[in-house]
Amino acid sequence: MRWLFVAAVLFFGYCETIENQPPYPLSESPQLPLEVYDDAFAQILGLEPKLVPLAKGFGFTEGPVYVSVEGSEEGYFLFTDQINDNIWILRWHGIMPYHQITPLSWDPPVIYRHPSNIANGQTLDLQGRLLTAETTGRRVSITELDGRVMTLVGFYQGKPLNSPNDLVVKSDGSVWFTDPSYGSLQFPQESYLPNNVYRFDPKTKELTVVIGDLKMPNGIAFSPDEKILYVIDSAAIQAPRTYYENNAHAIYAYDVMEGAMTLGKGRLFAKVAPGFPDGMRLDTMGNLYVGALDGVQVFNPAGKLIGKIRMPKETANLTFGGSGNDILFICSSDAVWAIKLNAKGAKVIPVIKK
Repeated sequence: MRWLFVAAVLFFGYCETIENQPPYPLSESPQLPLEVYDDAFAQILGLEPKLVPLAKGFGFTEGPVYVSVEGSEEGYFLFTDQINDNIWILRWHGIMPYHQITPLSWDPPVIYRHPSNIANGQTLDLQGRLLTAETTGRRVSITELDGRVMTLVGFYQGKPLNSPNDLVVKSDGSVWFTDPSYGSLQFPQESYLPNNVYRFDPKTKELTVVIGDLKMPNGIAFSPDEKILYVIDSAAIQAPRTYYENNAHAIYAYDVMEGAMTLGKGRLFAKVAPGFPDGMRLDTMGNLYVGALDGVQVFNPAGKLIGKIRMPKETANLTFGGSGNDILFICSSDAVWAIKLNAKGAKVIPVIKK
C-alpha cells in the first residue's frame, strides 16, 4: 500500500513542542484525573493506566485513523491538523517488549498531505484506502493505493456539499457521513443544502439522505453489530469561539432498518457537557467514547456516563488502534495522545502487507 509509505520521502520536519506547556511527563501516572463513575470503566482502565503524549505543536488535531502492518506489532496512525491544512502520519511500533507505551513505541509524525482542503474526519474503506471529509474541498475524497487523491462524492442533486465533517464505513462498503454548514461559517463559501447525514453506495454511486432534521450533524459511528447508528448534533457551537447552551450538544441513536439502507426515528442517547461532543468511537462491548471539552467521556450502551479521561485541552476526536486494537489514540487540540485500555475497538482494523 504505497500511500502509507509516501510520508517516508515527504518528511517536512518534526513537530515542535509548544513552549510554556504544563510539564506533563511522558510515561508517568495519568496527567489529569481518570474519573471512574462505574466499575465497568475501572475495568477498562486497568490497574495502572498511563496517558502518553505522542506529539505536540499542531494547530487543531482531528481525523484520527489507524492501519496495521501484517504479521507485526507495527502500524500507522494518521490525523489531520485543520489550522495548518495538513494530514500527518505517525509510524507506530507497538508496546513490546514492555507491554506498555514507551518512547520506543512511535516515531515522530511527518506530513502526509498538504494542502488537505482543511481535512476533518477520516476513516478507511474495506480495501484500506483513506477516506477524508474535506471542509473547503466540499467533498469526501479517497486516496487510492497508488497515492492519487480522487473525489468519492462531492455533489447532491447537482449542488455542492456543504462541508463534510465525519464519516464511517459500514461492513457492506457503504459510506455514511455528516455534512454540516460549518465551512460557510469559517470560510468564504456558501451552503446550498440542508445540514444532512448521507449514505453513499460506492457500487451504485447513489447518494441518499438518511437524516435531515439535525441542526449541525457532526461525529458518526455504528454500534458493534451495526444495528444502531450514533450521530452527534453539535449545534451548540455555530462558529469558532461561540457557544449556545440551549442548542443541541448531544448524541442521538437511530435504529438501522431492515435492508441496512434507512434509519428509524432518532432518540436522545446522551447529552454531553461541558461544551459539546465532537467525534466518537465504540468498543466491542458497545461503550461509546466521545471527544468533549474536558477530554474523553465514556458512555455505556444504555447512555450512562461511566467515566472520563481528562485531557489538558479540548478533545475533538479519537480512534482505536495498535495490533491488539486496544490503544486509544486521542486528538486533543494541539496534541495527540495514546492510552492502552482493557477494551478493543468495535471496528476491525484494516491490515496492509509489509
